[in-house]
Amino acid sequence: MAFAHLTGIFPRSEELITATRAFERGRTDKSALDRLFEEEAQRLVALEVEHGLDYVTDGLLRWQDLLRPLADELPGVHAGPVTRWFDNNSFYRRPVIEAPLEPVSGAALRWTSVRALEGRPWKAILPSPWAFAALSEDRAYGDDKALLRDVAEVLRAEAASLAAAGCRYIQFSDPVLVARPREGALAPAQLALARVVEGLNVCTALYTFFGDAVPLLPGLLDFPVHEVGFDLFATEVDRLDGRVREQVLLLGGLNGRNSLLEDPQETAQTVRRVADRLHADQVAVVPSCDLEFLPYEVAVAKVRRLAEVKRLVG
Repeated sequence: MAFAHLTGIFPRSEELITATRAFERGRTDKSALDRLFEEEAQRLVALEVEHGLDYVTDGLLRWQDLLRPLADELPGVHAGPVTRWFDNNSFYRRPVIEAPLEPVSGAALRWTSVRALEGRPWKAILPSPWAFAALSEDRAYGDDKALLRDVAEVLRAEAASLAAAGCRYIQFSDPVLVARPREGALAPAQLALARVVEGLNVCTALYTFFGDAVPLLPGLLDFPVHEVGFDLFATEVDRLDGRVREQVLLLGGLNGRNSLLEDPQETAQTVRRVADRLHADQVAVVPSCDLEFLPYEVAVAKVRRLAEVKRLVG
């Protein structure tokens, strides 16, 4: 059985980009900008529904980067220096942690266009605790274990608030585990995520990208989530080895960093081959990473291809 959905930030249209810049320069008011964000979120949800995606997102259109809602809203944390986002020609503001973390609950929800998602099976995306800790600057702890523990509590509160608002699926994104592998990382990363998802009554997933998942297998498949996956364009798929438990395998089969539109037949064959290697009965076809790196119209076309690949995998 195959599913399909998005995995991260969707690019803004030219109209929304222009309006955002006008607001930053004081040339339009916040209510007008908010209205455009809402309209664009509704268009994206309609696109996802039209093409049969199993969970819909609002495209995280208000998020400047994966970490920003937490960086902006957590007490004692601020969005710090502009930092390159892995090996992409894009950047994020590195969260600077000045004081011990305290959960605030609802930070991500306040950046989500819930109205556009109402009545649909919707999906939220958060950084994994390991990724948030690794991508932040710690000026408060000086102790990696304590930092990771408190990040997990922050994300636990965020996940609970999303679930209470009707979210059906929460993906925890982690490019760090695969793109910047560290010996001994899997065990603490797994324990931290276990704390976040404990008692959470929604579907949960860990999705890795920007790096080869092969060195982390089979341990990656042991994370306490319903779905686990990786970027097929960064992974040596013919070296994959392991066996999923009862999880759905998330497979990043459409390249989020290349405007070339994939051949659905070839992508479906690759997805089937990977599923066979890992003995997966259920797969979800997803973009390899956020589609924000692509032009808006290309990202829309990738959504259509995603639906076609899902149909072919069956």
